[in-house]
Amino acid sequence: MRPELQFSSLSEQVYRYLRTQMSEGNLLPGATINLGAIAAQLGISKTPLRDALIQLESDGFVTIIPRRGVRVNKLSTEDIREAYEAVGLVESFIIEEFIEHITPGHIQQLEELNAKMINNLTRKDFQDLYDDNLEFHSVYTDLSTNSLLKKFISQTKLRLDDFRRRNYIRRWGEKNCHEHTLLIDFLKKKDGSGAATYLRDVHWSFAAEKPFFERIQAKNRSCSCSCSCSCENDTKITARK
Repeated sequence: MRPELQFSSLSEQVYRYLRTQMSEGNLLPGATINLGAIAAQLGISKTPLRDALIQLESDGFVTIIPRRGVRVNKLSTEDIREAYEAVGLVESFIIEEFIEHITPGHIQQLEELNAKMINNLTRKDFQDLYDDNLEFHSVYTDLSTNSLLKKFISQTKLRLDDFRRRNYIRRWGEKNCHEHTLLIDFLKKKDGSGAATYLRDVHWSFAAEKPFFERIQAKNRSCSCSCSCSCENDTKITARK
């Protein structure tokens, strides 16, 4: 059955459709996107599809290769390290800058979202887990009035979460929720400096997360291309119906 397109901007909907395919693992890193197949499946011309792909390339999700097609970008270990470092710096800056703007209502939102994440871990609801994680961080990053900073961390964390959604490790999620609890304690005390340091040096520390990434990479190297985990290959992938 053909997906129905209902957004006001066709290229925007195609963008969101392709992002969903990536986050759900239907378009894997290293895969070449079959433009003709997707255009035919969605019942659209290639113009809005190309527009969506240009935006995806601008946001770092794909690379357009002249006369060869479009490839979904891979995340190397160095890409992940740089992303962690950059997001940690930006989030710590925002939290320290806007600590006085955090209200009891924000604290309640953070506690409720973290409780939902813990429940998601118990129920193994990984889709909601990562969605709630993004929303948790947005509670305080949205306080910033700098739209460029907010767009940067949003796009960077979406790429990281695509990677984590495909490579779930329960201990990773448990560690994340525990760190959220400690961060909330800093915010309750209005300790902006402590919260900023904790975000930068602990929560977004690549050194602390590196064992999880190494475990994932070892798993992906050992699996065959026919298995369900994220073997990266150059096979052409089209959107599922």
